[in-house]
Amino acid sequence: MTLNPLPFLVGLKGAGECISFNPQNPTKIWLLPRQGTGKPQKLATDACFVFHHANAFESDDRVIVDSICYDTFPALESGVNFREIDFDAVPPGKLWRFEIDPEAKTVAKHVLISRSCEFPTLNPVQVGHAYRYVYMGVTDAGGGNAPLQAILKLDTHTGTEQLWSAAPQGFMGEPVFIPKPNASQEDDGWLVALVYDGDRNRSDVVILDAAQVDQGPLACLHLQHHIPYGLHGSFTPTVWTS
Repeated sequence: MTLNPLPFLVGLKGAGECISFNPQNPTKIWLLPRQGTGKPQKLATDACFVFHHANAFESDDRVIVDSICYDTFPALESGVNFREIDFDAVPPGKLWRFEIDPEAKTVAKHVLISRSCEFPTLNPVQVGHAYRYVYMGVTDAGGGNAPLQAILKLDTHTGTEQLWSAAPQGFMGEPVFIPKPNASQEDDGWLVALVYDGDRNRSDVVILDAAQVDQGPLACLHLQHHIPYGLHGSFTPTVWTS
């Protein structure tokens, strides 16, 4: 990626509009020892762009990284009316697994989910550890690119998928995993997400059983207004007031 900051500094473009993608340069992966001993390693793989990583963990002598990857940077054009975006011209995000071998200094990769997806989440207990289940916002259709309208659960051990879709008029926000108290299974919890209802011009808070995503919401809280799309919401049992 290259950044030309001048249009941003003079107020002509947003920061994201000043980024360009160079497919001739490889993506570089840096491995830094956590204990502060040894030298960092720099490895290379095919050019790609990543906004969000799902998880990463060590397995035997390898480092496994699961990420939502794009073949090229989904550029933001100045002056575009987002209601008129041609989604076929926008690169879809796909869930890739990178297997990094520090000894051999190699990077192998393969696709876990080819359906367009974003905003991966998992049981927070498994972050940084070997895990089985990952959840993400995905398109309603299995191919092509479009707004996210569904939630998908992937079993990374078997490849089995579960899907719940709010299409045609529901548009998915980022799901958040909430573990149940004293949970005994990795997927023993709830998924909470904001869904915009285009028919009502309102937002809903949907709650799904993380073990049975394809069964649909356990509860749907209809708000009296819409909530604009945001990034990386979280939920807490404590409320702070000013």
